[in-house]
Amino acid sequence: MIGLLAAAILAVLALGGCAAEKAGPTPTPTKTQMPTFTPAPPTETPTEVPPTATHTPLPSPTEAPTLAPTETPEPPTPEPTAVPPTATRRPAAQPAPKPAQPTSPPPPPAAADPCANIGGDGCKFRATGGPTFGENGGQELKLQFAFIHSGIDGGQPQGSYFVVLEKDGQRLPISDGVRSVPGSPSQGSLGKYNYEYTLGLDKLPGNTVAGNYTLWVLDGNGERDSRNVTFSVPANSGLIWIQIDQA
Repeated sequence: MIGLLAAAILAVLALGGCAAEKAGPTPTPTKTQMPTFTPAPPTETPTEVPPTATHTPLPSPTEAPTLAPTETPEPPTPEPTAVPPTATRRPAAQPAPKPAQPTSPPPPPAAADPCANIGGDGCKFRATGGPTFGENGGQELKLQFAFIHSGIDGGQPQGSYFVVLEKDGQRLPISDGVRSVPGSPSQGSLGKYNYEYTLGLDKLPGNTVAGNYTLWVLDGNGERDSRNVTFSVPANSGLIWIQIDQA
């Protein structure tokens, strides 16, 4: 750049010398104005551009010749092979389920023996005959009992015994003033007896002889001397005969 400036100055000076030779008298020297030089802007150094990759197209593949389709014969259909039947195993018959057995309620507890705690010879009497019922119109309840001892004289009548009698769970008003008598028994329509007691309908629950009864024997001291004897009386049959044996 400095070289260019020097060359320009030299060119200006050469031009000035030639003009002076051609001129005549030397004029009054005038102040020559020096030209101003504006330096040119520095030239930008070109930036090297990296070469770009050139895409070379691949040669197109040669098309394969098209072959005419050839007809492929179908394979022969195989004959179906008969499959022998296989034996089917039948499932074993299952036994039919047993129906559920109904559960029976437990038996009621045994009734306490009323004679278990009796001292002495315990309960001596038991019913050995009857009960037998006779029709009497159902207007009263008549008891005809034979208290005997079969081990004496083939059935000796026993005295001083009486009974407690309940109908449908209700105790009947039987007095202990009436008791069995020893000696010769009386003959009734149902059999011999040595104890008789009668109750009117007004003394019976429901005012009828029909119902369920329970009796037991008391001895001369009023203590139990037999287990319970139960029976049911039909309607209109208020006559009852029972043989009660001490043996």
